[in-house]
Amino acid sequence: MVPEPTLESVLRDLAMRIGAAVVVVGIFFGLGYMNRTDFLGLSDLLGNQLVFFGCAFLLVGVAALGWVLLQRSRA
Repeated sequence: MVPEPTLESVLRDLAMRIGAAVVVVGIFFGLGYMNRTDFLGLSDLLGNQLVFFGCAFLLVGVAALGWVLLQRSRA
């Protein structure tokens, strides 16, 4: 049986979801900024839409993996 959610657990879950959304949006905005400013000459590479989204989702995957490893080390 699933325990009844408390206000604390609901707020913690909401904060984690908002934090995850901020990280994902931040990755996309950061890559877009790097593309516009030609950071380290990456605008030629990031100018391709497929490469841009591939890099973005790769970075999101790395962030997710890092989060999972952090949570496992805490337990």
